[in-house]
Amino acid sequence: MAKPTISAYLREHLEHVKGKKEPGPFLTISRQYGCDGFELGQYLIEKLNERDELGRWKLYYKELLKQLAEDTGLTEEMIEQARYSKHSLFRDFLRGLQKDHIPDGFEIRHKITLMVRTIAYEGYAVIIGQGGTAATYDIPNGLSVRIEAPKDWRIARVSIRGKLDKAAAAEKIEEIDRMREYLRSFYEEKNPRQPAFAMTFDNSIFKKEYLAELILLAMEQKELIAPAKK
Repeated sequence: MAKPTISAYLREHLEHVKGKKEPGPFLTISRQYGCDGFELGQYLIEKLNERDELGRWKLYYKELLKQLAEDTGLTEEMIEQARYSKHSLFRDFLRGLQKDHIPDGFEIRHKITLMVRTIAYEGYAVIIGQGGTAATYDIPNGLSVRIEAPKDWRIARVSIRGKLDKAAAAEKIEEIDRMREYLRSFYEEKNPRQPAFAMTFDNSIFKKEYLAELILLAMEQKELIAPAKK
């Protein structure tokens, strides 16, 4: 069986959207480390498909990195590391190990952006992270959401979930926040919109079930989904 490629992936999805008159609907979720992301996305997909008779809504989280890993022959961890890398030092290191073409951070970000835009246009997608908001800022029929929380709250949560002491949890949060901020600086060059997100929530106040209800209500008001049947 032939190995899947980025081009094949895009062709397959573009076949689905050729006949579409307009893009979407879609939802992008950006979140700080330690906040609800994947769990919120799963819950939203469940609620969205309860409203959609065809069950068309899908969640996109790590699938894009997995596709890139299959395309390049690298591990998902390597792809993720290269995505945050500066210049081409990481690529040059791998080339020194006699790998085939190794994409640098720019190439990886560009390919993920193309995939995210295709998925958003295809519609019925909840996209978590992956620079989704910046990648789709000019595509109509979507909603962008940001989930944040006070640092102390995130430290406590990461400490419990990861079975770490608070110092280790704080260090991990600082490292990941720094990496994500570096990545956001690239994406924001492509997204001049201010504010960057249509909606921003404090996760320390709203648990995922209530966040989902607020997001669904906003999607109703934007006419991305029909009101729930009573």
